[in-house]
Amino acid sequence: MSSSQRDISSPELKKGSRSVLSEVGVNKGKDSVNLKDGSKPSLSLSDQEKKRHPMFRKPSRIRREDSDASYMANKKRVIFRDDEISTETHKRAKMGVLQESEEDEKWIDLDTREKDNICMVVEYTNDIFDFLYEREKATVPSHNYLLDTNSKFHLRPATRAVLVDWLVEVHDKFQCYTETLYLGINIMDRFLSQHKVDINKLQLLAVTSLFIAAKFEEINLPKLSEYAYITDGAATKEDIKMSEMFILTELKFSIDWPNPLNFLRRISKVDGYDNECRIIAKFILEYSMCSPKFVGELPSRLAAMSMFLARRILKREKPIWDATYKHYSGGIDAKNDLGFQELCIGMVKELGEPSTKLTALLDKFKRIRNGQIHDKTIDWCKDQVQHNCHKVFNV
Repeated sequence: MSSSQRDISSPELKKGSRSVLSEVGVNKGKDSVNLKDGSKPSLSLSDQEKKRHPMFRKPSRIRREDSDASYMANKKRVIFRDDEISTETHKRAKMGVLQESEEDEKWIDLDTREKDNICMVVEYTNDIFDFLYEREKATVPSHNYLLDTNSKFHLRPATRAVLVDWLVEVHDKFQCYTETLYLGINIMDRFLSQHKVDINKLQLLAVTSLFIAAKFEEINLPKLSEYAYITDGAATKEDIKMSEMFILTELKFSIDWPNPLNFLRRISKVDGYDNECRIIAKFILEYSMCSPKFVGELPSRLAAMSMFLARRILKREKPIWDATYKHYSGGIDAKNDLGFQELCIGMVKELGEPSTKLTALLDKFKRIRNGQIHDKTIDWCKDQVQHNCHKVFNV
C-alpha cells in the first residue's frame, strides 16, 4: 500500500477508539448486544518451471466492466437502430423469436439468439431471474432509516453520505468490482436499519461491510491488513474480524442479495448493449445506491430507472420503452406505472439538486475511462429540474 492511500481516511470518521463494533452503541432497541500459518507442502516443480507454468502465475486484477467490454468487442452482435425498432418490428424479430404476453403485447425473445453461448445458460435464464425478482424483496433494508425521523435507528443522511463516499474511494483504490461496492453498501444499510451504531463505530461498520462483500464477489482479495491500514488507525485487524462475525450473525449470513448490475445487464440486451447508454445508466445506478433517497428500493427497479433515464438523456426515444423493455425489466411499464415515474423524477431531482455531497463518486465518473458522461447527465437533470421535470416522460 502506498502512503498516498492514507489521504482517503475521513477526519470525521477516523477519530474513535479501537474497540470492536459491538462494544459501543450497538443495540436493538432497549437490549444491548455485546461480544467479546502452517508451512506449505513442497512442490516437485522447480522455481523456473513454476514461473513458466500458468497455474502459478498470479492473475491480474481485472475489472468486471473491462471484461464486459472485451466480451462485447469479440461477440458477434446484431446492431439495430431505434427507428427500425419502431417502424419495422420484423427487423427486430430477426434477433429472436416474436412473443406475445398475456396482454397481447408483442416482445422479442432476445435470449434465443444466445442459445449457442453456453455461458448465457439460456435454458435457465427465465428461472434464474424469476428467483432473483423474489429474492430481492427479502434482502433490502427493512425501511429507509435515513428519511424516517421517527425510527429509533435514524441516522442523518449527511453522515451516511460521508461514509458512502469514503467507501467509493476505498473501493476504487482497491480496484474491486462494482458489484463489491453495491453489496457492501447493502450490507451496511441492512445492518443500520436494524441497529443503532455509535458514530465512532460507523467507519468500522463500513470497512467491515466492504470486507465481507469482497469475499463474496472478488477473485483477488485485498488483504485484511490493507483494510485496517486504510482506516488510518480507526480499526485494527481484530476489530474487523470480530465485527465481521457479529454482522454476519445479525444478518443470518444472508448476503446473496441480487445485485442491480445483473438486472441492468439484462435490460441492456434490448438495445444491443449500447455502450454509451450503459455507462450513463451505471452512473445513475451508482448514484442511486449512494443517495439517501433510495435506501430500501428494489435493485431491479433501480436498474430499470437508470436505463430509462439513460435512454431519455441520449434521446433514444423510438421507442424509449416498449413491450420488450417491459419484459426484460421484470414487467415494469414505464408509461403507466406511476410509482416508477415518481422514482425516475426523484432521481432526476437528486442529480440536479443533490441533497448530500458525493464528491468521490462524481470525480470517478468524470474520468476518461468512464466516458466522461458526468457533465452530460448532470446538465440534462438540471435542465429538467428548471422545467419542473414535466419533460421527463413527455416523449
